[in-house]
Amino acid sequence: MKTPDADFIIVGSGPAGVSAAFPLIAAGRRVLMLDAGNDAGSEEESRSARVLGNDLESLRADDGSSPKLQTPVARRILERFRRESGITGDGFTPVASLVRGGLSNIWGAQISYLDAEDIAAWPIDIDLLQRSYERVSQRVGISTNADLTEGADSGSVLPLGAAAAHVLHRHKAAKPADGSFRLFPAVNAILSEPRPGRAACDLRGDCLYGCPSGAIYNSRQDLLALQKSPHFRLLDNVRAISLTSNAGWTIGTADGSSFSAPRIILAAGVLGTAALLADLLPIGGEGLRLLNSPTLAIPLLSPARLLRSATATHSLAQLGLSLRYGERASDYVTGAIYEVGSLPAQSFVNRMPLGRKAGRAAFETIAGSLLVATIYYPGDQSRSYIHRDAAAGKGMTVRGGFADGFDIRARDLKRRLRREWQRLGLIPLPGASLAEPGVDAHFAGTLPMGATGPFGTSADGELNLHPGLHVVDGSILPDLSSKYITMTIMANADRIAHRLAETEANPAL
Repeated sequence: MKTPDADFIIVGSGPAGVSAAFPLIAAGRRVLMLDAGNDAGSEEESRSARVLGNDLESLRADDGSSPKLQTPVARRILERFRRESGITGDGFTPVASLVRGGLSNIWGAQISYLDAEDIAAWPIDIDLLQRSYERVSQRVGISTNADLTEGADSGSVLPLGAAAAHVLHRHKAAKPADGSFRLFPAVNAILSEPRPGRAACDLRGDCLYGCPSGAIYNSRQDLLALQKSPHFRLLDNVRAISLTSNAGWTIGTADGSSFSAPRIILAAGVLGTAALLADLLPIGGEGLRLLNSPTLAIPLLSPARLLRSATATHSLAQLGLSLRYGERASDYVTGAIYEVGSLPAQSFVNRMPLGRKAGRAAFETIAGSLLVATIYYPGDQSRSYIHRDAAAGKGMTVRGGFADGFDIRARDLKRRLRREWQRLGLIPLPGASLAEPGVDAHFAGTLPMGATGPFGTSADGELNLHPGLHVVDGSILPDLSSKYITMTIMANADRIAHRLAETEANPAL
């Protein structure tokens, strides 16, 4: 290996990458971060540009995917990844990013925490993970929704929308039809009070189209703090494409450059990391198992809110929910309820059993009483695999699918949810849809911690057969609960980096 460029090289500038960087530079380690993106586009755009796009991307036909994936910024991010990564989907939508900040540019920002039961099979201690949760939570800024008309506990809170507050009031007034059903104010990575460089949420409801005030967490914000450290260096427009071991590790890049360090930390996202490791992993005909969360979207009408005016709020998740469907510890779904007044009308019009003109008129009439519930299943209900594409060199294809018997479980869950909707005074509307695998963007399990063999990693995310090569993104989560995973990925990266910060920065080979 040539003279090391740093003690650690981190590939990826998303939430996992920045979470790994902070503990290392705090310990005085030299960190080099390679970022396939740059700061272009980080300046404030006009609202029309954010909503319609510089090339009027929002006027394209609805492709049936999640509304958050049809915004101009999401289209640009996903199209670049598909164009440059060599990763395609077969019954699967590859959602990943090659831009600065990774998927934090288009994430839903909802926060969940795993408990001891959720990680019972993981080779880590829940106390250590909880400490990392606390550190990450303090850094990103978190707020809970509350019905401010009834007063609220002290702390960081933002107002619930009127329709969501009405639903929560109904829930508190009537016992759930299913004893396992829970409904509660959602927690999001959004500021209710300003911080240096970030304003508080202004309740404009533009969250889906980007947050120019910085109220919603984006890992770009952390990069500004990291760059103030003399131990941290960030390189723009450097896309890693290969890894070579030689008394350490050398990363080759798309522009022909190379960078070396005793230890490499991969934080490129599950798909990006799989592509980087393709030549180091014996991916056979069966493919590399990928866990993702089957996702169901259900439009709901609150008749009690018809023709009533909406209240100012954000357009992130308003309420969270969970419901058990089986006996195993992992047999539960989670989800969120959103108010839809600020979401793209066309996404809902196309799902209504009406013509376009009539559908739009109906949407505008009832928008203030419309909600949408998004339901996530655990990863064991998916059957998705990453395959090498021999004809395309380094190309890869992700083939998506569902677990045996999933359709039966999904029908039963819809039936049980209908009883809860009725209790809450909600009417399910036509257009409920099961998303194509991948749209959820909740990926995990390709390189699980604690597993043996060539695809396993240690509790520190180190690949079993490749010492000095660590992974800190969702790839190493041994299983995938139905809970939102971004906070867990960040906390696990923080936990691993604290461990690595204690090691000597010398070759692990």
